[in-house]
Amino acid sequence: MFVKKIYIGAVAAFLLLAGAGPAAAQGPERGPDRQHLVYGAGTPQELQVYKIFGRQPGPTVLIIGGIQGDEAGGFMSADLYVDLALKKGNLIVVPRANFKSIIQYHRGPDGDMNRKFRGDLDRDPERPIVEALKALMAESDLVLNLHDGSGYYRHIWESDLANPNRYGQCIIADADVYTHKPSGRIIPLKDYAEDVVERINRQIDDPQQKFRFSNHNTEAPDSRHKEQKGSVSYYALTELGIPAFGVETSKQLPSLELKIYQHNLAVNAFLEVFGLELEQPRIRLEAPYLAYLLIAVNNGTPLAVADGQTLMVAPGAAVEVLDVVSNFDRGLSADVKGLGGFNDLGVPLRIEQPTSIEVQKDQRRIGRISLALLPAGQEDQSPRLTGENRLRLPRAEAVAAAGPEAAGRLAVLDSPRNEIRQAIELTPGPRPPAGAPPAPARVTGFLIEVDGWPVELAPGQKLEVMSGSLIKMVDLKSDGPLPEKTVMNLKGFMPKSKLYKNDGEDRGFTADTGRDLMPAFSVGQRGRDYEINAEVGPEVRASCSIRLTPPKLVSATIEIDGRRQTLTPGGRFGIPPGAEVTVLAVELADGRELGNPRFTLGGKPFPAELPQTLKMPGFGVNLAVFNGEVLAGKVLWALKP
Repeated sequence: MFVKKIYIGAVAAFLLLAGAGPAAAQGPERGPDRQHLVYGAGTPQELQVYKIFGRQPGPTVLIIGGIQGDEAGGFMSADLYVDLALKKGNLIVVPRANFKSIIQYHRGPDGDMNRKFRGDLDRDPERPIVEALKALMAESDLVLNLHDGSGYYRHIWESDLANPNRYGQCIIADADVYTHKPSGRIIPLKDYAEDVVERINRQIDDPQQKFRFSNHNTEAPDSRHKEQKGSVSYYALTELGIPAFGVETSKQLPSLELKIYQHNLAVNAFLEVFGLELEQPRIRLEAPYLAYLLIAVNNGTPLAVADGQTLMVAPGAAVEVLDVVSNFDRGLSADVKGLGGFNDLGVPLRIEQPTSIEVQKDQRRIGRISLALLPAGQEDQSPRLTGENRLRLPRAEAVAAAGPEAAGRLAVLDSPRNEIRQAIELTPGPRPPAGAPPAPARVTGFLIEVDGWPVELAPGQKLEVMSGSLIKMVDLKSDGPLPEKTVMNLKGFMPKSKLYKNDGEDRGFTADTGRDLMPAFSVGQRGRDYEINAEVGPEVRASCSIRLTPPKLVSATIEIDGRRQTLTPGGRFGIPPGAEVTVLAVELADGRELGNPRFTLGGKPFPAELPQTLKMPGFGVNLAVFNGEVLAGKVLWALKP
């Protein structure tokens, strides 16, 4: 089970994912670090990301599946790597980059996402996902994009299904060898790919199914694949200077299991070539089923509702699907028909007429709950369930494997009341005397904290904040009593807390500007300026704003054997393996300082208090500097013979 789950409101262009905390002690007795992050929770752009850190440091590999939703072999293979334990190296896994396209089993209902990594997406609905993937690539040393392609790639024409215009059964790169000009790094893509192909083909007997290397030669004037300039692999290679490949199994393979298996062969071969050590995942193809939905009505006690039951609620009641419990943990969606979006998990929706909740595992429907209205005029308008109680629990061994906490949570369903209680008490704040009209008052200030430092903003004032800083909404200042329903609302911020009522009141909550702000609600939808409003219902009584500016690393100062060296982004510095290196300080542009510092070496976090002494591993690594979740820059520690 993942040790931490973080909900992220939406993603701006410069965001990076969180690390796993302080550097971990080595040794076989300690399990690997894991982290589960959710970007854009409850929106059509929801993105599930999993980070797995090995016991020993090593390269970081990003695996992307499902960027095109009709290629199940790719996203189902990627999904298997979420559950791995790593001995060496790190994985970032995005099993379903485009969940909407998977649910609809469509290449791209909002356009082909694998053509959107070039230029300004402006108001493209998939912009948050694309920018999040770009940020993940910046943390990686290798990028693998998993696909199912048509036919069988061949260097020469053999048949209509086996020729140079087909994509199946190949490893794709944008060049044979690429020189990244900013860093001077020479990347031998063909050498890597041919090594991988040789390892894969040892395990494939059918000659037709053997893999080949395909160079799209994307930058060449006569390339037949110029559209690839908008792809994941081209962005990673040309903008970030890291090797990136498309992995394609054939859509003509005889079974889904074989597609998944051969994707696994390819991914495992890449991980071997790049020095990661892992366990082979198993393939799960048993039929998915719905155990129950956990539903809250008007923010009340959640109800466990079985497949086929009807939940009756009062007209206008707010219904929220809190969880889908199945024999699978991922790829689940719940669509309240006629309301919300294609996946309404965690989204309160008002029910004004009968409808239903359709539940899917990826593109396969696994259950249906009916929503009906209670007759008007009844004194008791509390929600009630009708229909046969057919709660289906996961197998006993699965419950036991999940641990005592999960087992206890499921055991309560044996109660005839069929509900799970929440031990949460809300304490109301002070209220004016009943019947007393609110005195006219004016908001005179907005009290906030930026990385723990108190700040007061006057109405109309704009504060420049480094992206990645933590901003806490503290209170409003006024020259008299404000109306009872006045809220302090940071636009674009949705706290993920059981105490949050989605009424716009953000006082007491802290926003991570590197992950929690939704660009769609920023000024001009540019993800730069965000308003803080004093609101009474739809009326804005006063407003100030913050402007996010990205941090930029200028240099990092290190010390080796008593000698100081200043390293700059884009350069490389040779260090002998095993040498002790002390990171003394980092310098940002314009003399700025990190308010929420975070550092990684080779993808592994280490304590943010400088100086820190680290040991040079036996391979080249990047020293990366972040403000919170936002990358300021990185410098390359090359291996010195």
